[in-house]
Amino acid sequence: MLTVEGIYDGKKIEPLNAIPFKKKKKVVITFLDEVLENTNLELGIDPIGALRGCSRDSNLTKKMLESRREDIELEQRKWRK
Repeated sequence: MLTVEGIYDGKKIEPLNAIPFKKKKKVVITFLDEVLENTNLELGIDPIGALRGCSRDSNLTKKMLESRREDIELEQRKWRK
């Protein structure tokens, strides 16, 4: 499967990249919603501020370290066989 970006002008679709096929191919065309650029400025959202404190009291660092230890142990057991 190959993904090629393009622009639809209301009548035709113009690919933005070269298409490496010469013969007819079946395609799936997906129309994406427009994404606002600089969303944090236009909507007045500070993304860092919005996330600040969201993990408080969740022990994420401790959980991550425990998970990493488990991964290391699994890898070591796998290579000992």
